[in-house]
Amino acid sequence: MVIQVDEVGTVRLTPCPPVPARFSGGRDAQGPYTLGQLNIKVWLDQSPDHCYSTLKWTLDVPEGTTVREVAAAVGSLLARHEGLRTRFLGGDRPTQRVTGSGELPVEVWSVDERQARPVDPTRLAHELLARLAAGIAPDAPLPLRVAAAVRGERVAAAVMVFSHLAVDFQAMTVLGREFTALLRDPGHPAGGAHQPLAQAETRGAHQPLAQAEAEADPRARRRQEGAIRHWERHLRLIPQCLYARPRVGPAAGGGIAQLSSPAGAAALRHIAARTRTSRPTIVFAALCAVLARRTGYRECRFPILSGNRFEPRLEHYIGTLAQAVLVRLDTGDAGFDELVRRAFAAMLGASRNGAWDATIGTRLHQRVAVERGLHLRFEPLFNNLVVDASPDGPPPAPVEALAAAASRTEVVWQPAPPTSGLIRFDLWQVDGLLRLTGWSSDTGRVDQREVESLLRAVERLLLAAAGTDLAPAAVGPATGLEPIARGPGWLLVDSCWIELDEVRRLLDDAFGTGAGCAFAEPAGLVAYLATGDGRATPDEAHARCLAALPDRLTAMTPQRYVICAAAPDDPTDLASWHRLPVVAEGPGRPSTAGAPA
Repeated sequence: MVIQVDEVGTVRLTPCPPVPARFSGGRDAQGPYTLGQLNIKVWLDQSPDHCYSTLKWTLDVPEGTTVREVAAAVGSLLARHEGLRTRFLGGDRPTQRVTGSGELPVEVWSVDERQARPVDPTRLAHELLARLAAGIAPDAPLPLRVAAAVRGERVAAAVMVFSHLAVDFQAMTVLGREFTALLRDPGHPAGGAHQPLAQAETRGAHQPLAQAEAEADPRARRRQEGAIRHWERHLRLIPQCLYARPRVGPAAGGGIAQLSSPAGAAALRHIAARTRTSRPTIVFAALCAVLARRTGYRECRFPILSGNRFEPRLEHYIGTLAQAVLVRLDTGDAGFDELVRRAFAAMLGASRNGAWDATIGTRLHQRVAVERGLHLRFEPLFNNLVVDASPDGPPPAPVEALAAAASRTEVVWQPAPPTSGLIRFDLWQVDGLLRLTGWSSDTGRVDQREVESLLRAVERLLLAAAGTDLAPAAVGPATGLEPIARGPGWLLVDSCWIELDEVRRLLDDAFGTGAGCAFAEPAGLVAYLATGDGRATPDEAHARCLAALPDRLTAMTPQRYVICAAAPDDPTDLASWHRLPVVAEGPGRPSTAGAPA
C-alpha cells in the first residue's frame, strides 16, 4: 500500500504482526437490547450499507507512545465498558451478549524508515481508517477494531472503528478522552467518574445491560408510550419531503459541503451572550429560518437527534443512546431572537420524547404512511455533534469586523455515497470556527450549488443577527435566498409540495400508460382509472399506488379513486372521464377517525 504525503513524496506502510489488547475479570452475561441499540438495529436492517453503520475515531496519541502502551490502554477500555465487549445477536428477541475476558488484535502498520519527510498524522489516520472500512458485523465477537501506524517503536497515528450498535458519537468522545488519559496515567478513572472494572461492579457503574433493565421500568415505559404519541401527532402533519424542489438534472450521486467560518463562530458568541442560549440552538434556529425561506413553509417539521444523556449516570455512558425526534418550529412573525427562544423550547420539548421503541415506531410510520398515502422520508435531519460549554480564549471579533472576517470562510465539497434522506445537516464545531456540513443524497435534485448556498445563507443570517436582533420582516431577506420557484404543475396537498405530472407518472407505472390519470379537484387529488387487474376497487388501486411510491419525492397517492368501466380516448381530459359510467369510487385508505390532531 502506498499513500501520498505531498506532491513529490510517498510513504509506504508495511503490515506487521498485530499486538493483542487483553481484558479479563469481567462477567459473562446477556439481556435484551437497549432502546438505543434497537433503534440502530431497525435502521441497519433497512440500510445495512449506510456509511454510518460504523463510526470512526482518530485517537490522540501522546508523543513517544509505543504500540504495547496503546494495546494496554485499549485493554483497559474493554475491561471497563461492557458495551465494547458485546456481541449483538438478532432473532425474534434480539439479545446483547457480554463476554468477560478475551483479546482484541491491534492492527499494526510500519512507516518506511527511509521516508525522510515528516509524515502527517492526519493522513496516516485517514489511511488507517480506510484499511478498517470493511465494517463490523452485528454478531462479531467484539464491536470494534483498532489500528496503529508506527515509526520504529513509536506510534505515529492510531484509530478506532466501532459498530454503531455499540456507541454513538458522544460515547466515542468519552472513549477518546479516556484513551489519551490512560496513556498518560494508566490508573485514570473511566470517564472521570467510573472506576476501573474491579471497583466498578461494586460501585454501580452504568452499563448497557443495566440500561436495558432501567428502560423496562413501568415509569420508563410510560415515557416511551408518550414519545410514540408525540411521533404520531407529528407524523400526521409532517411533509413527506420538506425540501421538495424541481429536478436540476438526472438522478446522481451524493455529496457533502463543509462550511468553515471563523466569522460565524464569532457571530454565535455575540448572539449567545445576548440571548443567553446555547450556540447549537442558535445554529438550529438560523437553519430553520433558511429552510423556511427557501421551501415556503412557515413551520419547519423535521427530525433532530437527541443525545438522551440527561441523567447524570448517562453522562459518561458507553453505548448508543441517540435517537431521532420530530421537532416543530414556527418561523412566522418572529424576529431572530424570538426564533432562537422558540427553537430552544422546541428542541427541549422534542428531546423529552427522545427514547422510544423503534419496532413500535416503524409500525406506526408504516400505518400513517398508508393512511396519508405518502412515503415519509424524515428529512432534512439536523444532527448536533457539539456539547456546548463556555468558550475559551479571547473575546470574539467585534461585530464591525465580522464582514471582513467572512472573507476567510471556506466551503469544501466532496463526493459522498447516497443516503436514505435527500438532505441533512451536521454541526461539528462552534469554538473558534463554525463547522457545519450539508449532505445531498441526490445531486440531480439538490446539487452542489444549492447545498453550498444553504450553508452560506446560515452564515449570512448569523452575521446579520450578531449586532442586533432582526425584525420579523428582516429575517428572510437576511439569508440572501429567494423561495424555490415552482411552476403551475406544483400543488400543496396535505402539507406536501407535489408535482401533478409526477403523480400521473406514478399511475402510469402502477397501472400502465393510458389506464388512468390524476386531477386536482375541489375534493382533493383524484385518480380516474379504467377497470382492470389490480384496480377493481379503490382499496386495490391504493395498494398498487403505494407499492410504486418509494423514491418519488414529489408524488403522493391520490386521495380519492374513481374506477370507470373503460378509459376515454384522451385520459388527460377530465370531462371525458365524467361522461363514463362509474364502477366504484372511494378514498381507498383506512379511516383515521380518532387519530390525534
